[in-house]
Amino acid sequence: MQRKKTYIEENLNLKMKLNYGLVLLIILMISCQSEKKETVIPEKKISVQEEKPKISEPKDTIVTNDKYFNSAYNEIWQMLKGGQPLDFKRAVFLTEWAYKEGKINYSDFSREISEITQKLRQFIQQKGVSQYKTAGNFALYEFFTRPNWINGNMPFVYDFEDFTGKQDWEQTFVTKLMNTHKGQCRSLPYLYKILAEEMNTEAYLAVAPNHFYIKHLDEKGKWVNIELTNGNFSSDAWMISSTGMSAEAIQNGIYMEALDLQQSVAYCLTELSQGYEKKYGYDDFVVLCCNTTLEYFPKSIHTMMFKHNALMTIGKKELRALNGRKPTPEMEQRFAEFKRNEALIESLGYREMSAGKYEQWLKTVEAEKQKRLANQSITSSK
Repeated sequence: MQRKKTYIEENLNLKMKLNYGLVLLIILMISCQSEKKETVIPEKKISVQEEKPKISEPKDTIVTNDKYFNSAYNEIWQMLKGGQPLDFKRAVFLTEWAYKEGKINYSDFSREISEITQKLRQFIQQKGVSQYKTAGNFALYEFFTRPNWINGNMPFVYDFEDFTGKQDWEQTFVTKLMNTHKGQCRSLPYLYKILAEEMNTEAYLAVAPNHFYIKHLDEKGKWVNIELTNGNFSSDAWMISSTGMSAEAIQNGIYMEALDLQQSVAYCLTELSQGYEKKYGYDDFVVLCCNTTLEYFPKSIHTMMFKHNALMTIGKKELRALNGRKPTPEMEQRFAEFKRNEALIESLGYREMSAGKYEQWLKTVEAEKQKRLANQSITSSK
């Protein structure tokens, strides 16, 4: 039997082949469970015991009347302005905790993350790869994409049902992913990033149109892109051609850049506002969250677009309420802010990728994965 290539060898082979001009995905290291019957995920749910809001200061600044969203905003804001350490795990948890009105427990969430981290470290020792800089990335890749003892023989898969969270915002949650092993382009890279931080493993979130993925450096210091929606390594050229990014947008740095920890935490405020909007609609709290994100992550195109939608919706509502009267100074200021944000979006080379087009892209990616798996199965059976 031919020896299976290691994760390190796969990375090196990828880089060699890319040097000869290949732009499509060339490496597949995922072994999926049989589709003939559905595997039942063991019941290991995050506790629903209510957790009281954590007070970040002697008295939180009141930015919304919802105590959960108010507390979550203040704590993440404290991280960003240096009042407490940046903590991506905690920030992600807070966005979900606020939406669920405190009905998930941080101690339970952290305990499960710690248990997974311990298994990943044991896996590295068992495989004898601890001397490699990318040992943690190797273990994480195996954890997400291949059936093994770390994940209970149930790799993580993409959940095509309501993947944008339009019907149920909790479909996008990391806590939901941990319970079901089914996620999407937010929860999958977010859990990877959380676990990487816990292991002191280098990994970064990166942005594509309507999408997040993972970047990290390989053993030779070259960037590797991990597309967790299908468990593949993807070249920059493939990411560009398949998602329709404009050259201008890439040059302006709104896509494909490795986000630092501060930027990653800052974006959690945008996600906090998205959950808030699901409950209450667009208001000044949504705009506040977006503006705070942009203060620490100025080129967050996803934030700019959400702010655009918020200002436009609020403005239209105020305009209808005028009933022919003259706009107030506050309304004129809001409109000016809307125009500045709109001009910035256009100047950065943003091109809209509709939800329908994104869904079609996902299905194309999934079909390509299944095709390669079928070819792999035929080859191995010969």
